[in-house]
Amino acid sequence: MIVGLTGCSHALSHGYLLIFPAVLLLLKEEFSLGYLGLGVIGNIMSFTYGLGALPGGMIYNRLGPRKLFLLCFLGSTVASLMVAFSSNFIFFTVGLALLGALGSVYHPLANALITAKVREYGRALGIHGAAGNLGLATAPFIAGLIASRWGWRQAYLCFAVPGVVLAIWSLFIDMSVGKKKKVETFHPNVTPLSMLGVRDFWVYFSLPLVILYVNNMLNSFCYHGIITFLPTYMSQRTSFHIFSWDSVAIGGMLSGVALFMGVFGQYTGGVLGQRPHLVRNLLVMTVMGFPFILAMSLTTDLLLLFMALIYFFFTFCLQPMTNVVLAQYTTLKMRGTAFGIYFFAAFGIGSLAASFSGYLAQTFGLQWAFLGLSGVAFILIVFTFFLLKVKKPTYASADLNEES
Repeated sequence: MIVGLTGCSHALSHGYLLIFPAVLLLLKEEFSLGYLGLGVIGNIMSFTYGLGALPGGMIYNRLGPRKLFLLCFLGSTVASLMVAFSSNFIFFTVGLALLGALGSVYHPLANALITAKVREYGRALGIHGAAGNLGLATAPFIAGLIASRWGWRQAYLCFAVPGVVLAIWSLFIDMSVGKKKKVETFHPNVTPLSMLGVRDFWVYFSLPLVILYVNNMLNSFCYHGIITFLPTYMSQRTSFHIFSWDSVAIGGMLSGVALFMGVFGQYTGGVLGQRPHLVRNLLVMTVMGFPFILAMSLTTDLLLLFMALIYFFFTFCLQPMTNVVLAQYTTLKMRGTAFGIYFFAAFGIGSLAASFSGYLAQTFGLQWAFLGLSGVAFILIVFTFFLLKVKKPTYASADLNEES
């Protein structure tokens, strides 16, 4: 039941963010903005989506998941309505910022809840991630179709409904995270948790955790940069004609098809997360995805779609694998806050990719945004190699019996 609820919630959480790129061309016309201006607006929404992740993890540790879940989805519903009924550009931007901020608590909430309540949490995180990709794949397509027929405001209006449904569903799910009795067992060469002082600020910034934060930030940077302009890029770089659909609907549909591959990538990453040599496999998947993001800047039509399909498989495969590594490198007591820092790095700092890509697109052309992001993907390979060389924190092993 936890996996079912969080899976649907993950789909909607990302779905809210994917309306904006799906209706980008319509917003460009209505507000008379260039790619840089649109990138900055998308950046504001993505940044607030990451900014709230850090306090979201701390609130989870103090108040528990249910109140946080209701705040997330009832709040997102209200923000979506605010965007739909915004009377001018200022209210539109503020509404997007609130939509990001209220949804920002979701990832630390869901990942901490799953790793605490589900025994095989590697596979569960893979399913959770795959469900999120269903939202990523269908949201731009659905939003594009609605917007091309009735306008972009109606797209935001329609997406307000499922937020209420999920909030009601959550009232019937057991989200209590009971305290588990710790078995006192001697572990040689392991620092006891009580001696470590898990509340100490610096425990969250050991070298392995910092590398994980940076890894997640770089992967998210590539994701945010690509996803902001993917529907527009697809509509410009392909020559498909489907029924009487306009470029908005076609761009949303093609980007949705590409993102759908992430469903298989997320599940594959979850399965690999249960197997030995996790960090080594993480490096292999990172290296294998690099050529395809580079090729997206050089190809058109079917070849572009094929490159996007393969790239999204590999890049989304990394997410559950990295999440499992973070769970393995932290104790149960510190995990909510650690996931908060982790997702702040991803969605807060990583959101700067929207402005970065918008600048490249407006200055040099849209394909240069994808070329620039491929350079970031190469840096990701370097940091993943560093992660392979550092040792797992000793304090994480002290909590093994608490989670078994």
